[in-house]
Amino acid sequence: MPLDKAGESGTAYWIVKEEIKMAVILIKNALVLTFEKDTLSGEIIENGAVALKDDLIAEIGKSPELEKKYSGADRILNADGGIVMPGFIVTHTHMPYVLGHNMPVDFTQLKSFWDMLQKMGWEWLEDITTGEGIYAATRYAAAKMLKSGTTTVCDLVEAPNVLPGGGRPLDYSIRAIDEVGIRAQVGYEVTARIPGVSILEKLDPEMAEKGFEENIRILENIPKESSGRIHGRLGVHTAYTNSKETLRKAREIADKYGCGIQIHIAEIPRVFLVEKFGKSAPMVLEETGLVGSDMVAAHCIDLNDEDLEILKRNGVNISHTPLTNSFGGNGMARVPEMLEKGMNVSLGHDCFFTLDVSEYIRYAYLVHKAHNANPMLIPPFQVMDMVLSNAAKALGMENSIGSLKEGKKADIIIIKPDSPTPVNASSVISYFTMTFQGRNVDTVIVDGRIVVDEGRLTTADEEEISRNCILEAKKLWRKNGIEV
Repeated sequence: MPLDKAGESGTAYWIVKEEIKMAVILIKNALVLTFEKDTLSGEIIENGAVALKDDLIAEIGKSPELEKKYSGADRILNADGGIVMPGFIVTHTHMPYVLGHNMPVDFTQLKSFWDMLQKMGWEWLEDITTGEGIYAATRYAAAKMLKSGTTTVCDLVEAPNVLPGGGRPLDYSIRAIDEVGIRAQVGYEVTARIPGVSILEKLDPEMAEKGFEENIRILENIPKESSGRIHGRLGVHTAYTNSKETLRKAREIADKYGCGIQIHIAEIPRVFLVEKFGKSAPMVLEETGLVGSDMVAAHCIDLNDEDLEILKRNGVNISHTPLTNSFGGNGMARVPEMLEKGMNVSLGHDCFFTLDVSEYIRYAYLVHKAHNANPMLIPPFQVMDMVLSNAAKALGMENSIGSLKEGKKADIIIIKPDSPTPVNASSVISYFTMTFQGRNVDTVIVDGRIVVDEGRLTTADEEEISRNCILEAKKLWRKNGIEV
């Protein structure tokens, strides 16, 4: 499918495109969960209602009163006693990874997580992904995430072979996001890694420069006052695939554009960085000035006490990715300790597995109990904070999303539980960690626009999205010698 390049004026199509919004929407007869402040102190309103005006929440209250006040609303949605709450927020994704879902893997070729990263992550996926593949996979991922209640994502695009010759990988990503209607922060991965060459043998600073150029192009062409739904967030791969000079430059760019940073930290054994730099990743990142409260750091697994303290004192936001880390066999982040220290922990999922956020909520709730042999760790309210208030804070959007409050963005979901037991004010938080499934999401609203209505995507043709994604996946699989 041909994609739009910059127009004659140099302004890409997605900057000037108008969003279509209803003027007023009323959601009535709901169990309203505001999640304002935090889960324990957030208000729960039985027989509640929420009124939306344009892209903002206008009022929250009891259903009878708001039904009278907003009887002339453009659309009235009857929640039928279902849950109305803020949309979920996922702080670390790689949406093009969808192309690798279910791909047959010869695990005899993989002896360690390092092999998995180089082959499954780089050689078999990132290094052969095309622009059309980014577009197809991102549309599919965004659609599936919306349908299971995720309204905001932070996505890091990795496709080094799209860049040469003036390729624009983020245009493919942003167009897909724009069409489907999810809220997103996007960035391209800055890395000196050379496709097909071991990082132990050689790194190329020019590759990192091309990554900077792609990020800057987006940062300069998506002003914060444009639509408010799609923004840039500078992407940096890791400390171990970049020089200290590159890391310092990343901080300069993030400060100049006020865009924030997304990065991977301590996904691989700590000893690797110590052997390369004489220091761990957090130590190197602090030395170069890259760490800060505007950083979202994914994984954060192999950290000692000093590393953890560095991240804490610099206000780094953690994106916990428990399913991916379990699959890689590379350990588990010290999330209970992080939370006890007051660190901000959110939830990510890499898009490597299912796109249903309910599975990540449940796994994050359970895995630390098993890992630490302590059933008291990570109560339900804490894991819900990870996908709501903590996640909004991590993305610098706590004043806009993550809870229901008058004046905040109208990013709202309606859930109609399929439960053998009552789901009410006393049981609803446990429902999310025990029986909630993404298919229970009935309606999704982003920026005041209904993007999922009675379980159906309204912004694009789901069947066409799936067909196109399968087509691009087949192309990628064939490059890996898999007949389909």
